[in-house]
Amino acid sequence: MDLFMSIANAQYDDDEILAMTRAAAALVARWGAQDEAAERLLNGEGRAAALLGIHRALRCMFADSDRAARWIGAPNEAFAGASALDLMLADGLAGMRRVEAYLDAEIAS
Repeated sequence: MDLFMSIANAQYDDDEILAMTRAAAALVARWGAQDEAAERLLNGEGRAAALLGIHRALRCMFADSDRAARWIGAPNEAFAGASALDLMLADGLAGMRRVEAYLDAEIAS
């Protein structure tokens, strides 16, 4: 499996989807997303897998999970000064894919 292949591209059974949703919910809470924002991030097909793909990429970039959580909420020039969290909330799954693609490009460079 290609290290940079998104987990969002795979097929999952119901048990795997439930496990990913639980893991993504814990991740979003770790990032500091409040209830309404967390619900917006998690509700929708493919979002849990996309969030876990972002987490995978962040783990490749940052050994410190606190630093990764701060990165998600920090303004970023690559996103026109918005944070990755802002982008994901504004653009949903498309924003999540954009964040993951950005992180994967950073890892590859």
